[in-house]
Amino acid sequence: MWISKRSLVIGLLAAMTALGMMLAVGAFGAAGGGKAAKHSRPGSQKHGKRHGAPLIKESLAPSQPTDPAFHGVSPGAAPWVLKRGEVRLKSDGKLTLRVKGLVIPIAPGNGTPGPVNTISASLYCGADTNTTATDTTDQVPISRKGDARIKDKTFTVPATCLAPVILVHPNGDGTHYIAVDGWRL
Repeated sequence: MWISKRSLVIGLLAAMTALGMMLAVGAFGAAGGGKAAKHSRPGSQKHGKRHGAPLIKESLAPSQPTDPAFHGVSPGAAPWVLKRGEVRLKSDGKLTLRVKGLVIPIAPGNGTPGPVNTISASLYCGADTNTTATDTTDQVPISRKGDARIKDKTFTVPATCLAPVILVHPNGDGTHYIAVDGWRL
């Protein structure tokens, strides 16, 4: 079988172009379909690209007395349990936090939040030596079943927040937390 030089050159050129396109798509990614990365700053994007995507979208974990302090804030003195909890923070200052079943399973709680009647939430940024919260929500009531929801539309969102941590405080006590963004299996 005889192949002309012209056909061979055109075939090689087409193959190289196709290979180049595949490498470009692999390097730059295909458009659409993906979710924004957690803790990125998608709200700064323009022209309809994920304009309302959360900066933080995390589950919450209940605190245990043996947990570490974060930013100078100590864990609560009781072992807390949590059926479900999540926090979401958007670049426009909307913070939504929900807990379901945040209770102390033993005395003094006996399956209730015990002496805790309200919760609030704070955002901390940067090194653990930074003990000043970027912002703290107002207190909201927590039910005897351990259910509460915080909706703050004016939460302060800094332009840069490295290593963000959301802490849930009991009864407005900013020196203790009873839940933190993260998880327990």
